[in-house]
Amino acid sequence: MLRHDRDGFAPVAAGRGHTLIDPGGYREPVADLCAHIDRLRRHGAQIVTRAATAADLALFHGQARSSGLRPRLITCSRWLAYPHAGAAGSCAGGGELARARVATLVYWAPDHPYRSSMDGATAADLAAAYQQGTGNPWLQPLGLAHALIEVACHALAEAADPTDRGAIAQAIARTRTETMAGPLDWTNGPTPNIALVPLAGGQWQETRHGHDLAVVTSTALPDLPVTADLLTA
Repeated sequence: MLRHDRDGFAPVAAGRGHTLIDPGGYREPVADLCAHIDRLRRHGAQIVTRAATAADLALFHGQARSSGLRPRLITCSRWLAYPHAGAAGSCAGGGELARARVATLVYWAPDHPYRSSMDGATAADLAAAYQQGTGNPWLQPLGLAHALIEVACHALAEAADPTDRGAIAQAIARTRTETMAGPLDWTNGPTPNIALVPLAGGQWQETRHGHDLAVVTSTALPDLPVTADLLTA
C-alpha cells in the first residue's frame, strides 16, 4: 500500500516537491539491508520513511551508519505505538533505536487533555494505572482501547434494543461522545462508520529517564503541550 502509485507515498512526495527513492521490498525478518542502503546513499536520501518492525529498523539504522548513510530524519508508522519496544535492553536493537531518533505520529499520550466518560479519569491517570499494574511503560493504544469500551457502553445505553445487533449498529452510527481518546463523532466522518481523532507529531528521544516519546508538533490539537523540539541528524 505504501508503494501504491495513486494512494502511496510517491504522489504525496511529488506533490510537495520531493523525489521518492524506493529501494525495493524485503521479506521479514531481514538479515541484511546493505543493498537498500546503498541505493538510498547513492541518491543522497535525506529522509527515510518506513513501516518496519523494531528489529528491522534497528538493523537498518546500524548498517546505514556503518555505510555512511546518515539521513536527517527517519520516520516509521508501525513501530510507533510501544515505548518499551525502543527502550535500551528491552528488545533487539533497543539502543540502536534510541540513537535513531525515530519520528512518528502521536494519537494518544498521558498529556492528552481527555477524560473518561465513565469515571472521569484523565489520560495521565490511565497511563499511571497501567504502569503501576503492569510494571511496563504506557502504550499509545491504551487511550483508544479505553475509548472503545466507552463507545460500547454509550451504544448499549442509547440503542432502542441493546440485545439487537441492528439497533446497536444504528446507535453507533449516530454516536457523538467524549472519550479518553477525545471527542468521537460517527455522524461526520469521511465515510460511514468512521470517527477521526486528531494527530500530533512525535519523536523518540533519549532522555535521562530512558527512551521517551516527545511531542514535537501539535497543530491539530493545540491543547496538547509540545514537550521537545524535533531533532535531526
